[in-house]
Amino acid sequence: MKICYKELNVNGYIIRGLFSEPDNGYTDIAVMLHGYTGHKNENGFLFKQITKTLVDNNIATLRFDYYGSGDSDGEFKDQTFTTVRNDAKAVIDEAVKLNNGKQIYLIGFSMGGACAARMSVERKDAIKKLVLMSPAGDMYEILNFVFTKNPVVDENFVDIGGYYVGKGFLESFKDLNMYEGLADFDKPVLITQGSADLSVYPEVSKKYTNYYKDVKYVLIDGASHCYTKVPYRKQVNEEIKNFLTK
Repeated sequence: MKICYKELNVNGYIIRGLFSEPDNGYTDIAVMLHGYTGHKNENGFLFKQITKTLVDNNIATLRFDYYGSGDSDGEFKDQTFTTVRNDAKAVIDEAVKLNNGKQIYLIGFSMGGACAARMSVERKDAIKKLVLMSPAGDMYEILNFVFTKNPVVDENFVDIGGYYVGKGFLESFKDLNMYEGLADFDKPVLITQGSADLSVYPEVSKKYTNYYKDVKYVLIDGASHCYTKVPYRKQVNEEIKNFLTK
């Protein structure tokens, strides 16, 4: 595997990530969008593991930290769903260039899954297949709960485990219909979900099946939000590999 460090300028700030490709070239590229408070490797190296699986099957991956996350510029407290979507569009456009103008695969986890779903509207023509892992279509409700239950740092921020979360993040979801336009995406979609997920409940991710035409929904029995047992990781890796290579 060859790994190349990448930087992209998005609206004047720099986001940073990794381009991983097979030693002998690739047939396709998958963009990977991480979750809320996540990063380009994701919880328990989830994205790193999926990358290895895909690279072993001749698929390169491009994964970046959002503005305010990981190695990218900015402060987490200033991140919004608008900045996340702008970053995702920039990474997708970069992947299309790297893929010689051809469509790419898109994989999103949790909030990244909700973002990937929006990209199936906002970058529809660039995407060949879509994978939503525990997509958090209820981010506005989640953040409302966060602001209600966590200590207020000042009038604009709450403290969740050492992260400052700004009201601007909450407001960026307020008037956004997360499902608008999804029915126009007619390419294959895979949704994976843990049955024991306490962050994104199965009924939340399953709602996406009401909109996509060509969709497969896989419930992984016993898995938590981040699929944090080896058998669950093996199963989710196998599902994604089979979906993208067949």
